[in-house]
Amino acid sequence: MKSLALHGLAFFLCATSTLAADRLLIDFGNATEQSPSPDLFNRHWNLFSALNQSPINPATRVDGSPWTGVSLTITDAFRTISTNNNGGELIYNSAATSDFWFVQKADNAVGAIRIDGLDPSGNTVYDIKAFVSSNRSAPEVFNTLYTATGANSASATLEAIDNISNVASIPGIIPNASGQITVRVELAANSTTYGAISVLELIARAPTDPITPDPQPNRYAAVGQTPNPPSTVSTANPEGLRAYVYESPDSFTSKLGLGELLRRAGFHVMPLPLNQPPYVPGSDPETDVDLIAIGSFASENPEYQAYMATYADDLDDFIDRAGLLIQFSQADQHEPSPPFLPDTQAASRVDTDFDSTFILVPDHSLLANVPTAADGKSLSFTLSDDSVFYRTNTSWETFDQFSGFEVILSGDPKARFPALMEGAYGQGRFFVSSLAVDKILNASTGADVSTTSQAAFNTPFFTNLYDYTALVRDRQTPPINITPQPGDSLIEDGAWTLVLLPDTQIYSQNYPGVFEAQTSWIYHNRRARNIRFVLHLGDIVNVNSRPEWENARRAFRILDNQVPYAFVPGNHDYGPGGNAATRDTFMNDYFKEELYRLTPAFGGVMETGKMDNSYHFFNAGGVNFIVMCFEWGPRDSTIAWADGILQQYPQHKAILVTHAYMNNNDFRYDISDSTRPQAYNPHNYTTPGGVNDGEELWQKLVRKHNFVLTVNGHVLGDGTGYRVDNNDAGNPVHQMLINYQFRNLGGEGYLRTLEFQPDGQTVVVKSYSPILNNYLLTTDQDFSFDLPLGAADQDNDGILDYFDADFDDDLDGLDNFNEFVIHGTSSSTADTDADGLSDLFESTAGSNPLSNERAYIDLVRNNREQFGLYTEDEIGELRPGGLLIKVEDDMVELNLQLKQSPNLQPESWQNAGPPVEWSIPVDPEFRFFRVKINDGTD
Repeated sequence: MKSLALHGLAFFLCATSTLAADRLLIDFGNATEQSPSPDLFNRHWNLFSALNQSPINPATRVDGSPWTGVSLTITDAFRTISTNNNGGELIYNSAATSDFWFVQKADNAVGAIRIDGLDPSGNTVYDIKAFVSSNRSAPEVFNTLYTATGANSASATLEAIDNISNVASIPGIIPNASGQITVRVELAANSTTYGAISVLELIARAPTDPITPDPQPNRYAAVGQTPNPPSTVSTANPEGLRAYVYESPDSFTSKLGLGELLRRAGFHVMPLPLNQPPYVPGSDPETDVDLIAIGSFASENPEYQAYMATYADDLDDFIDRAGLLIQFSQADQHEPSPPFLPDTQAASRVDTDFDSTFILVPDHSLLANVPTAADGKSLSFTLSDDSVFYRTNTSWETFDQFSGFEVILSGDPKARFPALMEGAYGQGRFFVSSLAVDKILNASTGADVSTTSQAAFNTPFFTNLYDYTALVRDRQTPPINITPQPGDSLIEDGAWTLVLLPDTQIYSQNYPGVFEAQTSWIYHNRRARNIRFVLHLGDIVNVNSRPEWENARRAFRILDNQVPYAFVPGNHDYGPGGNAATRDTFMNDYFKEELYRLTPAFGGVMETGKMDNSYHFFNAGGVNFIVMCFEWGPRDSTIAWADGILQQYPQHKAILVTHAYMNNNDFRYDISDSTRPQAYNPHNYTTPGGVNDGEELWQKLVRKHNFVLTVNGHVLGDGTGYRVDNNDAGNPVHQMLINYQFRNLGGEGYLRTLEFQPDGQTVVVKSYSPILNNYLLTTDQDFSFDLPLGAADQDNDGILDYFDADFDDDLDGLDNFNEFVIHGTSSSTADTDADGLSDLFESTAGSNPLSNERAYIDLVRNNREQFGLYTEDEIGELRPGGLLIKVEDDMVELNLQLKQSPNLQPESWQNAGPPVEWSIPVDPEFRFFRVKINDGTD
């Protein structure tokens, strides 16, 4: 059991250790954010909540007693009232610091308050402290000059931006003969526009007493009504567990309560020390505290940010030393990723909230006895009884990317938006979450404002956290099961994948390894994901230079004769420097028609020797597809050519691939529509021969034929677009834009997969990077749509025929299930790779029925003597005296003819008697036989 180690911890409950007899606090704000009296530190306030408010007479001391004869009066009007959303101020209270009165350079440049009824004798002096905080940002300067004047005068300045604990201190002011001190508030000389005041504090003391210390940061972990359990084993703390806690009020809820909840669960709670690591380096881990807990939205606080900048690495070391860390919800704009994560884990937040969360690990210890929905598969709670924007945020600021975690709760059932995750590191564990259930205490009064559902969740959850902390301390935690990123799984039997590669131009120019990583991933996953076709969407290169084309060709060579693919040129693939001012390209020097003409998928080209406009075939999911690949800015002649091709194959499902078709606003490019952006429309280039944009292609071609899908790249912005329109036959055409090139490295290796499900209609869209091993999970990158393709189920057994073991469509001896699921071959042809060897032969012999190896087969056939391979006739010629045995229908036919010769010359041999024939059955498992001639002595 770990022992207590305070490490020189400083602990503060309130701004000063005692309440001075003659001391007052003034809150300048508005009527909706007034400091309560008493507040959570038992302090009473004087409230100025309206600019035209009458004087306060008498003033109220901090202890709540009236200060008879002392009054407070605004003598110079302030400009107006403003709010501060900085969050997490560590002195005074959130109601006092969340708003302020300000003055402005051009108007109402000075505000002032007069304090009357003070001791003018000189036997009492007064220390004055002013506070203000603002969430405005640099380079603005928000510096205020405060001047206190009585019998003497002094000044101090205070910068408001991101201020959480500093005050302007003016000590030793003596009232004038009338018993007055006036505090003047104005812009400091270097202030950009504003000066302000949020809190004014006045403390009376004897002239010989020390100057009153500035208020110190409050450690909010101590706030609450529950006594702190002992730090050693006791009835209140059976395991003797100790926790460091960091929390502060936030700008969203103005609440806190993590320390209170942990004390209720049995932990001995201490504020996290901010000036040192959370453990003593080199010490025995048994001396560490058991838990470090970070409250919701603590990341707003500059103090927290400074701590993490210094000690984040020490936190993952604390975990490694058998510690447990839990962090509650944080705002993605302040902390996009937890800074303490070890290298073995990654997580990033997104501004997405959910009213309920799905339980993905129902038997996890933290969820024992937690109230759930009736089906036991989800949970929800409210965070406030007031009508505030976050009221129903069960999961608040979720994660959208992660690795190395087990996802316990998620905003969706597929772990796309985790709400609670557990990671293991070294001997310890840690949880990161988007739960804000710790916000239970009013940050100004300390009152418990838990909702009923929030309290019902918190009681078992924090009790479970106590028990789990003991398991971590004792190294008895159960193993975790790492949750793969959504999409990182093999596809179902009968499913197949279409892969899209958009805009590889920067890879070809600067990062060819990324391009090769993409095609290598496709090659190595061609069976695991049943990849049936790959489409490149154009801008293969960036400036149409030979080195780029060499890089691109090297990347695609990985797929040659392994995975069928097609491509189109983009604007950067044409013209000098990739400017599309001509239709000249080096593409056809490296991607030669003669190479693709030999592949089974090749249909033809519009112009001999040019792959600019081509068409291709493939069969998948029991459907025949035709892929029409168009040049950048297709010409009218291209459309006419395609129209003729499509008329020949009206039953084929058509896919259009061209570089520019849809914009990122989910509308097709339409140069005639001046109401929508047309940046990068092909009509805005000088490409010769005339061009057609997306709307023109739709009207002239797509809507008239059996297209089911169009895909394009080219467009920047968020690089995504999607729409569905019915063609003239009333059938849906799905149109999709994909582009990642604006990301780091020219796209971070992301590609898009369209996974066609075995139900024959659902298509799951994913965006994946093989170099980051990461999926993009936003709704425009991860979604599904319905595309009924009309695959048959003749025997009505619920399994579509194309992968049903009851069928053998191509009559090659392999049933459709073996063809489509096991081998990945096509059930519509007996030789999928068209290499002259049937799918049945290759799958039986052990060669790859998807890899066209005709060149190697022909090499062997044409050079048999180099390999020692001969036909039966050749063997007979080489060994004229040999006996060749043939096996047919599991029978050996032996034919023996005795020959005689007087001199052993070949021409002298003659038959000696009639031939002798035998038919002998043999074991079909054996392939080689020999004949032994018995000389009569055996």
